[in-house]
Amino acid sequence: MKKILGVLLVLSMFITTGAFAEVKIGVVNMQKALDESDAGKDAVAKMKKEYDQMQQEINKESETLKKMQEELNNQSSLLTEEAKQKKLDEYQKKLKEVQRLVKDANDELKKKEQDYVAKIAKELAELVEKLGKELNYDLIVEAKESGVMYNSKKIDITDILIDRYNKEWHKK
Repeated sequence: MKKILGVLLVLSMFITTGAFAEVKIGVVNMQKALDESDAGKDAVAKMKKEYDQMQQEINKESETLKKMQEELNNQSSLLTEEAKQKKLDEYQKKLKEVQRLVKDANDELKKKEQDYVAKIAKELAELVEKLGKELNYDLIVEAKESGVMYNSKKIDITDILIDRYNKEWHKK
């Protein structure tokens, strides 16, 4: 019995290997495409420019904050408690403004980066599908994530799966 199962297993491997010999498969590294495409490089340049502008504003506000702190330290012994507290309150208010500015800038940059990446990734995925059809690929997978980017109708069993599931579900 074990010999028969072994022979059947070996035969099934040869049969399945022959069935897949005609399948054309491609691989796409989406991260490399994002990084090395002109659109990706342009997005990086835009992000750097925006980062630099925001960093200049943050540096300017930080410098103002630093001057306020120095002024508070230098005049501390000369000021009345009321005047000292007023300067301290102004400093703390400015500190919160700078912290909020940094957080808002980081959030804005992160959102813009996500938007750029999403737009480019969508366009790349659409192009992968077109190339798959043009070059007669049956299956194109993403190299890093191993997600299916395109598959021909010949190997797509989604409709069969849906029909079968619907029939099973209606029997319940």
